[in-house]
Amino acid sequence: MKDFLKKLALLGLVLAVIGLLVLVSGIVPVKASSGHWPITRWILGFASDRSVAFHSNGTEVPPLDDPGMLTLGAGIYQSNCKWCHGRPGLPSPPVPAAMTPAPPYLPDVLHELEPSEMFYIVKHGIKFTGMPAWPTRQRDDEIWPLVAFLKQFSEMSVAEYQDLVHVEENADAPEIVTEACTVCHAADGMGRGNARVPILAGQNEVYLQESLQAFAEGDRHSGVMEPISARLSQPEIVAAAKWYAGQELTPTDRSDLDDEAIRAGRDLISQQDDTLKVAACSECHGEWNDPSYPVLAGQPAEFLNRQLTLFRKRSRGGAGNGNLMHKIADAIDEEQSQQIASYFASLARNPTGEDE
Repeated sequence: MKDFLKKLALLGLVLAVIGLLVLVSGIVPVKASSGHWPITRWILGFASDRSVAFHSNGTEVPPLDDPGMLTLGAGIYQSNCKWCHGRPGLPSPPVPAAMTPAPPYLPDVLHELEPSEMFYIVKHGIKFTGMPAWPTRQRDDEIWPLVAFLKQFSEMSVAEYQDLVHVEENADAPEIVTEACTVCHAADGMGRGNARVPILAGQNEVYLQESLQAFAEGDRHSGVMEPISARLSQPEIVAAAKWYAGQELTPTDRSDLDDEAIRAGRDLISQQDDTLKVAACSECHGEWNDPSYPVLAGQPAEFLNRQLTLFRKRSRGGAGNGNLMHKIADAIDEEQSQQIASYFASLARNPTGEDE
């Protein structure tokens, strides 16, 4: 038995030396042009599939058919994913197609994945491929709209995809707005009927600039906005902020807001309650206050409520004084958050600067 173990140890040492010599010599090619050996491709693919299935097990999938999920997911895909994975009518962009392994054309493989598995891959990426992790760990809520889109992508025609991502162009808009912003925010800043996206029209220019800068530097968390903002030059940030601040905020349909929630939200922010500490909302977020703060009147209730939730979870980040919202968000519960959001969403904007 001792002789066998000695021979086994010697064999291991010889193999280790051979492996080291091969590694140092550089004779093993790492070129992407040759692709993987079939056995290597199978091993990596099998290991990846099993890992994703194991680690995504138990993930709670939210409703993927909620209003706005599909259009927002399509906008995220159009802005961040099509460059590698293609789109209907252009399945294989030439540069990523030359990678090893090449990013798959997703409609060909999505039928093999559950929504929880799609979520896991988008959030964490895959090692030994070009698939990156989601740019921020704090925003799982941004990933689910993309999953909602991917769930339908396999059956989507060219025309259906174009309907989701097409926006009306404005010849006066800066080029960067047309290229990077309109698919979610539209050229007029009123968005595309999606309550998950903020209305940018008429927003404070200083606040918009500081927000884009915070996204670019990773101080405000968003896997959608961080990569877009990071590639903007300072003049482009200024141009985009100036454009949207100069757009007219048009009236929106508020019929879906609950009158009782609106009244409760108004009472919450108007009472002088030192314990609750939410009475000062309008002092910072009115139309004629510090331009570094956003104006909240007329913003979608779902968006506002989500921001308060993110502040409570310490998952939002922000520019400048954004951390001041943590104490306020901590003082209110989910129901109160929704009530305050409903109240601000119900407000109109007018030239005098007073909320109606």
